[in-house]
Amino acid sequence: MVRWLDPHQLVDTAVRVLLSGVFSSYADSREMQALEPAEVPDRSREPDLWLDYVADLGDGWKGETYATERGQILVMGGDQVYPVPKAAEYENRLLGPYRAALPCAAGRAPELFAVPGSHDWYDGLVNFTSIFCRKRWIGGWRTRQRRSYFAVKLPHRWWLWGIDIQFGSYIDEAQLRYFAGVALNEMQPGDRIILCMAKEVDSGRKDAEVHSDRDIEFLEREIIQPCGARLLLSLKSGKHYYARYEREEGCRQHIASGGGGAFLHPTHNLPEHTDLPSAEGPVAYRRASTYPSAAVSKRLRKRIWLLAPYNLPLSGVFGAVQVLLALMLGLHLGHRHVALGLGDLRHALWESPTFFLFVLFVTVFVIGMVRFAHDARGVRRFLVGMIHSTLQLAGSAGVMIAASWLSTAGGSRASGPWSPSSACSSWWVASGEWWGCRAICGPPTVSAYTEQRGTRPNTIRTSSISFVYTSAPTVP
Repeated sequence: MVRWLDPHQLVDTAVRVLLSGVFSSYADSREMQALEPAEVPDRSREPDLWLDYVADLGDGWKGETYATERGQILVMGGDQVYPVPKAAEYENRLLGPYRAALPCAAGRAPELFAVPGSHDWYDGLVNFTSIFCRKRWIGGWRTRQRRSYFAVKLPHRWWLWGIDIQFGSYIDEAQLRYFAGVALNEMQPGDRIILCMAKEVDSGRKDAEVHSDRDIEFLEREIIQPCGARLLLSLKSGKHYYARYEREEGCRQHIASGGGGAFLHPTHNLPEHTDLPSAEGPVAYRRASTYPSAAVSKRLRKRIWLLAPYNLPLSGVFGAVQVLLALMLGLHLGHRHVALGLGDLRHALWESPTFFLFVLFVTVFVIGMVRFAHDARGVRRFLVGMIHSTLQLAGSAGVMIAASWLSTAGGSRASGPWSPSSACSSWWVASGEWWGCRAICGPPTVSAYTEQRGTRPNTIRTSSISFVYTSAPTVP
C-alpha cells in the first residue's frame, strides 16, 4: 500500500508534481509519439465483445476474487501506478500482479489499451510509453497501441476512443489529426462512440485552467458530429468511486469510475443533478447510481478520526511543529509554561524575539489553508480557509494551555514543554486536533485506509456490447 500521508511521500510527490508541471509545458512527449504509425485496431467482425475497464489501480488493496467472463479487451483508464511512475513501481504494482493473475491465455489473447493519468505523466510518459506503446505482453494481455491515445473499432458500429489530456491542459495537434483521420476515413453516420479519459488535476486551480471538459466539447463539435457519429458514453477516471449520470433527455451516459485499487473518495456530496458540457452547450444530467452509497460514504468518513494513530510519522511532524511554536514564544524559559492562559500567550507573543517569523508563519499558513479549500470557490473558499486556519490556531493555543496544565499538575514546574507529560500532550493532541479540524472544515474525504477497496464486478449492456466494470455492485 502507498502511505499517502507519510511526510517523505508527501514531499517526494509534491516535488514531482511541481517539476512535471513545469517541464511538461516545454517538452510534450506526445509530439514524438506522432512519428509512430497511426493504427486503428479492428474488432468489428466479432458478434459480441466484452470489455473490462479498470482505472486508478496502481495502489493495491485487500484483494477479492470474483468469477466472471474475461473480456477480449482490457481498458486501463489512467493512473496505472502510484505514487510516481518509476519502473520499479510499475513492476511491483502493475506488471507483477497482472502477470500473476493471467500468466498466459488459451486461444486468442486478450488485448490491452491504456490512457495515461496524471501519475503516469510525472516522468513525461517515459515508462508508460515503454510498457503500453511497444506492443509488448503484460502476462496474458497483449498491448496494441503505439501512442498514448487510441481508437478501436468495435462490433455493431461502436467505437472505443481513448484520449490523452496530459494534466488537463489540452489535446495536442497530432492527437487531433489522428482522431480527425479516424472520423473522416473510418467512421460512418450513425456510429456510436465510447470516450475514455483520465480526470484532470484540479486541486487549487481556477476553472479557466481546467480544459478537459472543453476537450470533450471540442472533439464532439469539430470531429465527431461532422462525420455523423454520436458520443453516447463518457468514461472518466481520477475520482476513486463509481458514479453514473444519465442525460435527462436522451440516452447519453457519463460515468466516473476509479475504484481499481486506490483509496475511496466520498459520494455523499455528489449532486443529484448536474450540467455537463456538450457541443450543444450545457446539458442536464441526473444521478443514476453510485458506489459507495451516500450512507456508506458518510459512515466511512468517520474513520478520519483514526488517521492520526494510523499515520504516526505525520502526527510526529505536527507535534514537532507544536513544540517549535512553544519555543518561539519562549515558553521553555523559567516558569512561563506554568498555568498558562490566553493572556499569557498574548504577552509571550508580543515579547517574543521571533515575533516577525511567527507572523510570517501564520500568514503563510492562512494562505495555505485558503488554497487548500479547493472544493469551494470565490468568497466561500476564502471564508472556509479562514475558518479552517482560525480553528487550527485556536487549537494550537488550546494544546499549549492543556499541556501547560498537565505539566503543572504533574509537578514539573521547571522542565517546560520538554517534560514528558507536556511533550506527549503537544505531540498527540496537536496531531489529533489537526485531523479533527481537517474532518470538520477541510474538503470532504473518506479515510485513506478504508478497507472497502475490492468491489464487486458489474455489467453494463449497450446494444450487443457488454462492458465489465470493477467499481459498483449494481447498474442497469
